[in-house]
Amino acid sequence: MADSIRKITMADPFFTEEDRARIHRELDVILTKALSMGLHVRAFEQEFAAMTGVRHAIAMNSCTAALEAALSGLGVSEGDEVIVPCETFIATGMAVHLAGGRPVFAEISAETLCLDLEDVKKRVTARSRGVIMVYMAGLMPKNMLAFREFCDAAGLFLIEDAAHAPGASRDNRRAGSFGHAGCFSFFPTKIITAGEGGMLTTDDAGLAEFARSFQHRGRDLSAPEEQYGRPGRNVRMTETAALIGRVQLGHLQEYLAERRRVLSVYCEALAADERVRLIVPEVQEASACWKIPLVLAEGYNCEAVTAEMGKRGIAVDRAYQPLLHLQPVFRRLYGTHEGQLPRSEKLLSQHICLPCHPRIGVEDAAFVTDSLRNILSQKEVKCHDR
Repeated sequence: MADSIRKITMADPFFTEEDRARIHRELDVILTKALSMGLHVRAFEQEFAAMTGVRHAIAMNSCTAALEAALSGLGVSEGDEVIVPCETFIATGMAVHLAGGRPVFAEISAETLCLDLEDVKKRVTARSRGVIMVYMAGLMPKNMLAFREFCDAAGLFLIEDAAHAPGASRDNRRAGSFGHAGCFSFFPTKIITAGEGGMLTTDDAGLAEFARSFQHRGRDLSAPEEQYGRPGRNVRMTETAALIGRVQLGHLQEYLAERRRVLSVYCEALAADERVRLIVPEVQEASACWKIPLVLAEGYNCEAVTAEMGKRGIAVDRAYQPLLHLQPVFRRLYGTHEGQLPRSEKLLSQHICLPCHPRIGVEDAAFVTDSLRNILSQKEVKCHDR
């Protein structure tokens, strides 16, 4: 390509002129009515539940809050263990800790970067209460039904941390409908955004009732007067956030199509390159393509490759570093250490994520892959030459 530098970001949330006009128009109405937990929040919940294919969706101010509500509603208390992957955002393990449980860190699959089912089975103890499946980079593993069947047989709950995966599907079922609860994020870097916000999805009426009480500090919503029957937090969603979320949700299928178009360019250009291994599903519908992870062949320095891509204006990252069990807070709380999960630690030391979002055009995607191939041919990015 003629140009050697572009600006290609990891995320680029945007709104059309029509979107902006609608938001401004509806905002004027919001300013004369309820500012929080009003008509837009209820509509967003209903529309999100319909998209996901579940009976209940409860809007909150973050995915972290949704995770904590799900864990508390499913009965996690002091001493209970919840199995979580080592490759995820801090919130996955922190929600377990804040709910009173203990996160048990597990290995991930080299094919998906999601939990390894066989490793999960080895970590179940008498104190185990459940499992949190994280759809890393938006990818749903093929064995989701097997995960649910295992959890049911073992008497464990299954929570889907679907922060990266709204709209992804397996076996004609959407992310957020396989587990006892699904948890989503609307942070600006995610598939759709509300500025901030989260959603809990479930088919369990009892869990839904608990979550609605939890978002109101544990209030008994059926009581005629203000009274509180359980611990909770103020994790309610504002009307403005719900309005923005509804606008974005209306574009979800369009956004997913654009992301999968970028994925197709990456796959066509890199599938036969032995220096990289893309972490992608066998069917595009199984991923929301939040990012596109890949594993570099032995002998390449991830930091050097990332730096060289940055020089060309291409944002490349390594989500998440450090790994969850190596975060300082969990080292201090639980005595975790390097070498505890050797397979995952080795695998993730060789991974990077390529950008993927609707604002990346076909030429931009080709520029990303051309740049990566050229960089991998440079001796400066090889470990033995540094």
